[in-house]
Amino acid sequence: MSSSCSVRIGGVDVRDMASEQLLASMALVFQDVILLRDTITENIQIGRPGATDEQVRAAARAARVDEVVERLPHGYDTVLDAVGGGLSGGERQRLTIARAILADAPIVVLDEATAALDPDSEAAVQDALATLIVGRTVVVIAHRLHTVATADRIVVLDGGRVVETGDHPTLLAHDGLYRRMWAAQQNGDDS
Repeated sequence: MSSSCSVRIGGVDVRDMASEQLLASMALVFQDVILLRDTITENIQIGRPGATDEQVRAAARAARVDEVVERLPHGYDTVLDAVGGGLSGGERQRLTIARAILADAPIVVLDEATAALDPDSEAAVQDALATLIVGRTVVVIAHRLHTVATADRIVVLDGGRVVETGDHPTLLAHDGLYRRMWAAQQNGDDS
C-alpha cells in the first residue's frame, strides 16, 4: 500500500486505532462456525458481553434461530458441545449471525459464510444475513459468485492482486476473470 492510501473507519485511519477499537468496530461471520462449550445464551453474548436475556433473544429472532432454540429441551440454557450440540450447520451459522447482530458493529465481514451449507440452510442463513447487514458496511469474501452479485462493488483478486473492480453487470460486460468464473459456475463448475 502506498503512503497516500489509507483505510478509514469513521474518518479514523485504522493504523491510528487501538486493536481493541478496531475489532469492536467489526462483526465477523466465518465459514467455520466457532461455538463455545457453553449455553446458547453465552455463545450469543460473545457479541456483547453483559447483554440482557431480552437482547440475546431479540438477536436470535433477528437471526431467524429463535424457534430452533426454543424447541431445545433447555432452550437458551442448552449447553452446546464443540460441534454445536446436534444443531445443523445452518442453525449453528445463524447463532453466529445472532452474535454479530448483538455486537451491532458498523462493519460486517462475511468470510465464506454460506459456502459449506446445503441450499435450504443457505436460504435461511441468507435471510438472517439480510437483517444483519442493514445500515452497515459489509465485506464479503466469497468464491461462490452468486453471493456477491448484488454488491455495490466487487473486487476480484487473483494471486493476491486486484485484477478487476466494479459491480456485477459491469464485470460481466468485460471479458475478464470475473466473467469467466461466473460462466464456469453457471455451468456447474464451482471452482
